[in-house]
Amino acid sequence: MKIAIRSYTKLIIIVSFIISFCLILFIAYRSNDYINQLSENNKKLYASYKISETMKIFRNNIDSLGIYQRGYNLTGDRSFMEHYIQKETETKSELDSLGEYLKGNQEESLYLKLKDLTFKKLMEGKDFSHKINLPGVNQVGNGSKEGKEIVEEINKALVEIINSLSAASVVLISKSNDLLEASQKWSYGEIIIGILASLAAILILFRDINVRNRLEVELRAAKKQADENAMLKEQFMANMSHEIRTPMNAIIGFSSLLQKTQLDESQSEYLSAIKNSGSNLLNIINDILDFSKIEAGMLHLEKIPFSITKLINSLKLMFSEKAKEKNIDFEITIDKSIPENVFGDPTRLTQILVNLINNAIKFTNKGKVKVTCELKNIENNQAKLVFRIKDTGIGIPADKINDVFERFNQGNSETTRKYGGTGLGLSIVKNLVEIQHGEISLTSKEGEGSEFTVIISYPINNESLVSLKENEEIKIFGTKENKYKVLLAEDNIMNQKLASTLLKGFGLEVDIAENGLIAMEKVKNNTYQLVLMDIQMPTMDGYVASRKIRDEIKSIVPIIAMTAHIMPGEKEKCMSFGMNDYISKPFKEIELYNIISKYLNEEIQLKKTPIELTEEKENYSTIKINLDELRELAKGDKIFMKEMIELFLEQNPLDIKEIGNAIKENDFDTIQAISHRMKTSVGFMGLRPLLKPLSTMETTAETKQGMETIVNAFNEVKTVSENAVTELKKTLTEIKS
Repeated sequence: MKIAIRSYTKLIIIVSFIISFCLILFIAYRSNDYINQLSENNKKLYASYKISETMKIFRNNIDSLGIYQRGYNLTGDRSFMEHYIQKETETKSELDSLGEYLKGNQEESLYLKLKDLTFKKLMEGKDFSHKINLPGVNQVGNGSKEGKEIVEEINKALVEIINSLSAASVVLISKSNDLLEASQKWSYGEIIIGILASLAAILILFRDINVRNRLEVELRAAKKQADENAMLKEQFMANMSHEIRTPMNAIIGFSSLLQKTQLDESQSEYLSAIKNSGSNLLNIINDILDFSKIEAGMLHLEKIPFSITKLINSLKLMFSEKAKEKNIDFEITIDKSIPENVFGDPTRLTQILVNLINNAIKFTNKGKVKVTCELKNIENNQAKLVFRIKDTGIGIPADKINDVFERFNQGNSETTRKYGGTGLGLSIVKNLVEIQHGEISLTSKEGEGSEFTVIISYPINNESLVSLKENEEIKIFGTKENKYKVLLAEDNIMNQKLASTLLKGFGLEVDIAENGLIAMEKVKNNTYQLVLMDIQMPTMDGYVASRKIRDEIKSIVPIIAMTAHIMPGEKEKCMSFGMNDYISKPFKEIELYNIISKYLNEEIQLKKTPIELTEEKENYSTIKINLDELRELAKGDKIFMKEMIELFLEQNPLDIKEIGNAIKENDFDTIQAISHRMKTSVGFMGLRPLLKPLSTMETTAETKQGMETIVNAFNEVKTVSENAVTELKKTLTEIKS
């Protein structure tokens, strides 16, 4: 068990780290400073070397001027004169370079002397060049006494400058050595401080082990007490939940009974609104009562297909009478470009809009409340929707706008006294919007009204939702003499049992293939009217098998994918591998019947299904087994229910154990495969909230990383599965009796 480090130990470690870090920074700064000084010193040395070379060239050029003069005097060859002029130019350039370097140095006075002597020498050359063509004129040069003296003075000045620069270079070299040695010392100090700081931290941690062991014992005792308190709290919440849900279940139940009586169109609409509102209210009550779940951030979001337009229109029916009672107008405008169906949680969206609309009507005494739903854009098959709820009510003071989303806050105490309420509504709305990765904003002016804007993106569902009617019977496919033959490619035994039972109930003859390779062979050697292909199977998955059936066997048999993936683009992906359609798992009997009927050319006649698939919403506020769906599939067949439960009790512990071993071995492929497979079985056994952690495990395993995320999700799945197994064993005993 992990025990937190004591606070003062943490403080010591942090302070030690900060001090060590500052010392290391200071040492690094000093070391870097010495390195910079060393770099500058080396630049000066390099410049000194370069100027020494320039002085050598300069000296040679001075000597060359005298040589060219004498050469011309002796031979009269004008080429000597041309060389003289060239050397004269080079000498001036070198003299300028010397001046630039020596400016401001102690050798500057020697340079000025050298400069004067050089110009005298050059002026002598000027006289020489002007007089060389005049007859009877005595020629001068290095051979003359005056010329020799100038050259000697120049050489003397050069020697003095060179000697001075040499002495300076010696100083620079010595300084470089000192700087290098200092820099190395600071670097060693940096390393030593780092090692000492690390050792100190390790010693402190080791010293803390004994205290941590003692705290671990205390923590176990505290945890035991906390668990007992949690059980008491859970018992209280369960009792409270029961007391509130009992009348709500009565309302919904009697609404269903009343719906089966003879009603006119208006009564039917009103009753439908009552039933839908009651169902939504029951779901909201369940989540609010499950307080520990909300606090732990475990609020479950469904991803089911629903119609935005139908949802908004149901709100119009819900609030029209309430607005009429207050003598205010209630308008709803829906953008016609909004996609027909999307994936998401219609109950949560309804909860958001109901709260905002209810507040708008509540705080509006005259004028109107207007609800608009607009399509902002569609990107990557995601529709970004904008919901606006605008009223002409009392408005909110400017200084209170940022506070209205806080818990138990209604702007001011006068509002609470006059209008009532807990002040929790907008806080819940904000949380519901944010967990759907949406945004909510408010603009308001006191005395003029308010406008709430909610922006949420939903994946587009490209399938048309089927409106289902009640009390219609499923028509059997084919005849006794001519049965349709269907191949079911599925590796999970529980899924095989369930799907084959349903298919046989439709009057179909069923063959089973445990993987894609066997499915290929069966299609090759038999004639089938339809293939139901699981996507994730061992040996060969459904994608590859479908591609080979099309490309190698050249079969045109309709293939329907059965997948636990409901993400946008999944249908397109299946079709790209040669499949004709897909159905998401866990599926309902009527959903399977509907999709099969599309390819066997049978008329759809449905049996005891909800009024609308879009409005169907199971109650999964807590992660407990709900066998209603299994009972519906069994149609009273206790043997079928018994077999399904026994299969789950046999397979689920094996799946849990296999995932646990895969986690220990970092086997991401096994984790992904089993997580995908389990989603179907837990769905059929009424454990739909486990679909989220299983999906998290599957998608994370696909990336080959994120083991910590997988472990957290697995712990949740394991705990709930163990509880489910215990509960199912009791249920199995009741069925057998």
